[in-house]
Amino acid sequence: MQTPVWLAVDLGTTHTVAVVGREGQEPRSLLFDGSPLLPSGVYLDAAGELHTGRDAQRLAAAEPARFEPHPKRRIDEGTVLLGDREIPVEELLATGLRRVAEAATASGLAPTETVLTYPADWGPVRRAVLERAAANAGYEHVRLLPEPLAAATYCAEILGQDIPPGGAVAIFDFGGGTFDVAVVRRDDDGTGRFRTLAVGGLDDLGGLDVDMALAAHLGRIVAGRDPELWQRLSEPQTTADLRDRLAFWGEVRAAKEMLSRTSTAPVALPGHNPMGLHLTRDELQSLADPLVSRAVDETRRTVERAGVAPGGLTALLLVGGSSRMPLVATRLHARLGIAPSVPEQPELPVAFGALRHALAGPEPEATTPAAAPMPSPVPPVTYVPVPPPGSTPTPAAPQPMPQPTPPPMTPQAPGSTLPPVYTGPIRVTKRPPRRRVGLLALYPFIIGLAVVIVLALNQVDWDGLAGNGATGDLIDGIADGLQDATGGGGPELALTYSQQLNASGANAVAAADGIAIFAEVAGGLTKVSAVSPEGDAVWTTELELEPTELFLTVVGGVILVDATGSATDDGQNMRAAVALDSGEFLWKQPWIDRNDVAYYGTDAIIEQRTGFEDNAVKRIDLTTGEEVWSKAGPEDLFIIDEYRARAATVWDEGAEGMGTLPPNSNALYDNLAATDRIVELDPDEGTAVVRDAADGSAVTDGDLPVNSEYWTVFDDLAIGKASDEASPGRDTLIAHSLSDLGEAWRIELDVAFTIQHVKACGPHLVCVALDHANADDQYKTIAVDTQTGKQVWEVGVEWSVDDHWYSTANGLVFGDQVFDTVDSAQVLDFAGKQLVEGELFTSAIAVRGGLAAMEVSTMGGWDVAVVDTATGEQTAGQTVGADLPEHASFAGNLLVVLGGDMEARVFTVPDFA
Repeated sequence: MQTPVWLAVDLGTTHTVAVVGREGQEPRSLLFDGSPLLPSGVYLDAAGELHTGRDAQRLAAAEPARFEPHPKRRIDEGTVLLGDREIPVEELLATGLRRVAEAATASGLAPTETVLTYPADWGPVRRAVLERAAANAGYEHVRLLPEPLAAATYCAEILGQDIPPGGAVAIFDFGGGTFDVAVVRRDDDGTGRFRTLAVGGLDDLGGLDVDMALAAHLGRIVAGRDPELWQRLSEPQTTADLRDRLAFWGEVRAAKEMLSRTSTAPVALPGHNPMGLHLTRDELQSLADPLVSRAVDETRRTVERAGVAPGGLTALLLVGGSSRMPLVATRLHARLGIAPSVPEQPELPVAFGALRHALAGPEPEATTPAAAPMPSPVPPVTYVPVPPPGSTPTPAAPQPMPQPTPPPMTPQAPGSTLPPVYTGPIRVTKRPPRRRVGLLALYPFIIGLAVVIVLALNQVDWDGLAGNGATGDLIDGIADGLQDATGGGGPELALTYSQQLNASGANAVAAADGIAIFAEVAGGLTKVSAVSPEGDAVWTTELELEPTELFLTVVGGVILVDATGSATDDGQNMRAAVALDSGEFLWKQPWIDRNDVAYYGTDAIIEQRTGFEDNAVKRIDLTTGEEVWSKAGPEDLFIIDEYRARAATVWDEGAEGMGTLPPNSNALYDNLAATDRIVELDPDEGTAVVRDAADGSAVTDGDLPVNSEYWTVFDDLAIGKASDEASPGRDTLIAHSLSDLGEAWRIELDVAFTIQHVKACGPHLVCVALDHANADDQYKTIAVDTQTGKQVWEVGVEWSVDDHWYSTANGLVFGDQVFDTVDSAQVLDFAGKQLVEGELFTSAIAVRGGLAAMEVSTMGGWDVAVVDTATGEQTAGQTVGADLPEHASFAGNLLVVLGGDMEARVFTVPDFA
């Protein structure tokens, strides 16, 4: 009998990979247009024919509505509308499988058996869709295999990892459209088979999200320099525009891939525009870090659910194209303590492992009758347009082919030669697809729409509307506030001094009491200078720092200079301190994985997060850089984007002896004061210690089962999202008293809502951003009375992005924050009433006291205006150059802005009536 030839197919979200082979021969990867990766997207042409691969991508440039780039993501939808035709999902999947079958036949090694892989959490309904797709494509003898088992087989049989009986392997699958993770164990019953212990994943996370983050980052730059170009790229109107848009996204992806090998990568802009761009590995890591952190934390949780200690893993295999980013392996190694295995082509292991698994012996989830040569693929179906409701369909030539019924699933009979299939419980925690609209996904649309609006407004007779030629800020409403949009009637924001900083180096600005502070890198040094509001020199000092980025923070009588990647210090992140009154250099030291928690006079409480054994909370004297006290934190804990230590806060009413909180993005302050208590969380244990900020001594300790990503400490309460262990299957907001860590109150949310952000938002108010899993119109932020635990108001959000807010003495600056500004910023009072409407391309760049500085896009470039959060009154806009502003800082009525042209501008804010 002739040895069967197997075809293994990994039908991925973004790419499909296929391998053919028989026992005793080297497996052969099928090539599609010279590549082992077949793009999974499907395009329906006007004649009703379906195309896949690069052909589909090229055809989609002309008519994107006829293209579905990720059919696997639509597995639950039954049909998908392409152009004017409804196409069954199984037929979309079958189109890719037909292309694979054609390539397999052309390879000269005609398959007789097929194994298709699928995500481990797919139930019988989804697997049945995959089986129907295979039948539509002409596959007669099909075995289904979970992807983690295929990957584990690759790890053991092809990579040669020694996985003993009882050994566990974690599979980290970071693909283009989704992230999946699983833990599998090798049976110790002598068969050597693998079984799945636990699976998890994030349906809203993949390499595409990294691409979107990079494109959004570049889009802000392009839109600031050339709005017309970005309009063409974000809102293409012609075929040429569409081609340019696809080319731009191709450049972004290519740059991302290049940065896995180099430290910088160019990004060419289409249309022969001379403005070239580049991305650095630091930018990629900064933008990708929050996304990778989510995947790493999901991996840790899945390993824990499997009952395996991270150190007890035998192997950790990375698969999926997005696993190439060096950041992924670095974060996983630090978090789990095991060095990952990264194949040279991480897209291939699942298909190669599936083939090896099939050759080792039958272990089907479902299989058709005895082997026979694979026939030619079933010809593709031609689809006719869907007639409008109520109309009489016009007869068309080819009608959709009836869907064949998949073969029944036959259970294994006693005495079967098939090895036993694991039927025990598999803990599935994969979240349903989020319908929350992310800013990263919307950014091209947002920027394009804003440019269109601005262009339209430029045609308005401003002189007739405003009585003058000013074209100030657009804060108070584009459609219904044209008078305010011109800045008419608002007090003047007075420019008192400006200074050009070194345009080729890193720069930063800050405002202090009566002085403006500038920092610039030039000649291998960082020069820091202080000037009066009118530009009179106060002092100048030079520091041995040559960083790629600079940030300034004024704490009491000390200026903190944070330097990223200082070349004079072996590329380390450094912190230096300078005396505010004289510019005297105080100290410099490495400042790595340290987060400022609170300031007390010229001391800082910091959280140190430099590894499994070096977690600590410390108090640092900022005048000397020396430790006042240090308390070691939990070992075997590594968190990146979450915060384990927080200062206890109260509403700032100007009381003496209170501490202050550090600003977010060096300029966004909350109207909160820090008490003499610090809360230190151990998220893995669900416990906490309340410490005295003065000496670090423990005041009390106990259970605090909150999620370390969503929590705050306010009004003598630790308030946050309950951990999964404390509230399984439902998001719950809990509050625990700092006096004994006993529960004070809780709010159990409807199961459709998830908590996305928790922070104080007014006197005795804490706000919570909520995401709805199923309804696009129910995203909202609620305010809860900390004294009663009752909701007092809510604000609906038209588009749910990343809701964030900053409290001022008189109200809230509320909007979306992905990067370092609050976008579409509006002003609310403490009852949730809107005082200033949020608008596209209007972002808060500094918030402090009762003021908010807004950057506003205009046809001439960028303006800055200041809003009084008590009344909503605003100044007229002041231009800050053609490029997007870099940074701003408030101190009383002094505002310092660093423009995108690296010119530092000093403004005085008028008294509002």
